[in-house]
Amino acid sequence: MQQKGDLNMTEAPTRILLVEDEPEVRMIAEGILASSGYAVTAAANGAEALASMDAVRPDLILSDIRMPVVDGFQLLQKIRADPVWHQTPFIILSARAESADLRMGMSLGADDYVTKPYRAQDILKTIEIRVQRARQVSEAIAGNQRFLTRVLPHELRTPLMGVIGYADLMVDTANEGKTLTPAELAEYGRMLQMSGARIFRIVENLLFWSRLERPRDAPGGTGSPWRVDEVVNAGVLRDVGSGVAAQFGRAQDLVVECPVGATVQVVTTGFEFVAHHLLENAFKCSLPNSAVKIAAAKEAKVLRVSVSDSGRGMTPQQIEWIGNFKKLSGVGSEGHGLGMGLMLASTFARASGGQFAVKAGPGGRGIEVTMSLPLAPDAAAN
Repeated sequence: MQQKGDLNMTEAPTRILLVEDEPEVRMIAEGILASSGYAVTAAANGAEALASMDAVRPDLILSDIRMPVVDGFQLLQKIRADPVWHQTPFIILSARAESADLRMGMSLGADDYVTKPYRAQDILKTIEIRVQRARQVSEAIAGNQRFLTRVLPHELRTPLMGVIGYADLMVDTANEGKTLTPAELAEYGRMLQMSGARIFRIVENLLFWSRLERPRDAPGGTGSPWRVDEVVNAGVLRDVGSGVAAQFGRAQDLVVECPVGATVQVVTTGFEFVAHHLLENAFKCSLPNSAVKIAAAKEAKVLRVSVSDSGRGMTPQQIEWIGNFKKLSGVGSEGHGLGMGLMLASTFARASGGQFAVKAGPGGRGIEVTMSLPLAPDAAAN
């Protein structure tokens, strides 16, 4: 049977640094953790723990408060002040009667606490929750880094090169003592407008992304995400779709299917923003006089929204790359990458508690992007 300390049979066990000055208590805790699949390193005080950090590289620290040399508070402060280890989950152990110690520990940045004497199931459950939370944070950080280093530079490079290129032409013309003709001024101005609009759109995307990454807490400080209700019906889909189709001069290619509208509960207002992105991608990836369809239908407790086209499609590798936010070069008819729009849609769906998927169309032609968004409680009950 898989142990709690293992994510799977091939991954190394979670490393825990146990800091406890009482030998008997330390031995009992070490046995509990080791028998549950964790790799445990024990230290008798905070000084020993600090000296072992580089060698152990713990995934989590479990520490007593009252200890000689360097106590638990001092250890916690040093860990939180260290740029390498400051995000390491830290659980404090304290006697039930020492509530002031618990408050102090939490104010210094402890992630959780377990009161002594503790039961094995209590400490294991607390560790399991904190390790899982830390891994989710690490995955989010890694995803953000991939986005910032792989997608964003490519998205910005093209419009910025347009701005710089036409500015250079204007400067060169002036340096030669010449003036631009009205037709040239109109052309340069139009191209600068287009590049500026693309940069503005990227800024809007970043602002939306920041809202997805840091959802607001519910009123009253409950700590639960504040969900927003949005109505999705044929009129909404048609309005968004018509606007995008007009950009490409392809009003005749738009197909809208939505037999019944519904109210979805999402992490932040943004369904139309995301749908706009998905439709833009579909039009970019397909040729005029081929259908681009947006459809929505209720399924159990979710609204399934799909955008599909019949263009050149993607290879299985390109579809897999979407999850890594890589640049999908050469996919669109204009050569634009699709990473940012798909990343925003994926994050929007998953942050709302739904799902996101991309698959090839029939016969490998085109792609279908699907978001499953949770229905609002009243809508789900109907």
